[in-house]
Amino acid sequence: MRESRVHPAMLAVAIILLASIAGGTTHIVRQGESLQGAINRADSGDTIIVREGVYRESLNITRPIVLEGRGRPLLDGSAIGNALTINADGAKVSGFEIRTTRRTGVHVLSGGNIIENNSISGCLDGIRLEGAHSNIIANNSINNNTNGITLYSSKENRIQNCDIRDNYINEESDCGIFLIYSSGNVIQDNQLRNNGDTSISLRSASNNSIINNTVIENDWYGISLSESSNGNRIAYNNASNNIDAGIYLDCSRNNHLLGNRAVDNSKGIYLSYDSNDNILEENYLSQNGKGLYLANHASNNTILGNTAQDNGYGIYLTFSSRWDLVYANHLINNGCNAYDRGENNRWDNGSQGNYYSDLGGKFYIPGGPGIDNHPQAEPTG
Repeated sequence: MRESRVHPAMLAVAIILLASIAGGTTHIVRQGESLQGAINRADSGDTIIVREGVYRESLNITRPIVLEGRGRPLLDGSAIGNALTINADGAKVSGFEIRTTRRTGVHVLSGGNIIENNSISGCLDGIRLEGAHSNIIANNSINNNTNGITLYSSKENRIQNCDIRDNYINEESDCGIFLIYSSGNVIQDNQLRNNGDTSISLRSASNNSIINNTVIENDWYGISLSESSNGNRIAYNNASNNIDAGIYLDCSRNNHLLGNRAVDNSKGIYLSYDSNDNILEENYLSQNGKGLYLANHASNNTILGNTAQDNGYGIYLTFSSRWDLVYANHLINNGCNAYDRGENNRWDNGSQGNYYSDLGGKFYIPGGPGIDNHPQAEPTG
């Protein structure tokens, strides 16, 4: 199942933007001419068409204009500064190759902008949103930066249909998409691969939606939530072939992990360090060392309707995981279908237990006192 939602505020911004840029004057800039000079001369609603070539400038947009590359012109900030800074609301930038040295490719400090169909590489941050809101970042190729996209203290932005890979040029800090102190953002339908530590990282970032992304082949995690990243919706992502975990929660609560696929990781979904009160529902976990792994006081979580198949362990609760509710899960042909070393965990909800491929009678969970009083046989054939 896939989701596609457009936040009403984002839709309103898009309508306002299209209205504001209609009917302006069109300017044409060719290689050798000053692109910043053309931006300074343009009025709100004007369009600047930039012909192919190399433009070694650090640009600043201060009014709502359209900056459109034709023939993939290269905007090279070099060591001058950020390649492009957007200080205006309602601008649009598309069709460029963008690079700089140890600075930001596109730095957005405003709202209601559209950044689409660009290729960005060689930057500290490919795109950085700072105190920004209601922007749309779509259909960009963002490769070979330290961080692909960073959102700092930004809200209600949308990142969609971007190809984000190989962002690890500074091994001390590398990530595909990084949200910090940011809320209400939608990250959807992106392809992320080989982005150093993590493809999508949330730190103190709450109430975001991470939907239908592919996050694979990272050094640590496909998706990670840490430092009180609470109330997020993590749904229908493919988090596979990561060295540690497909999806990792650290000190994060009240998140809903729904319908994700985690295959061939050390751990499919890993909750740690007081990650409590989360719902893990209808996720598919296969060929991991541990399918679902709860450790370090990850407690009071609800685990229901998941399928754990062909893992070393299907569901593994460590000694410090307590008061977790585990029911209606399908545990199929794992080395050990269920293992519980914790306290006061419940393996049925009073009427429904879990489905086991190795069902006997009443199912005593290996590792501790856990008992499924209502086990059900996994259907075969």
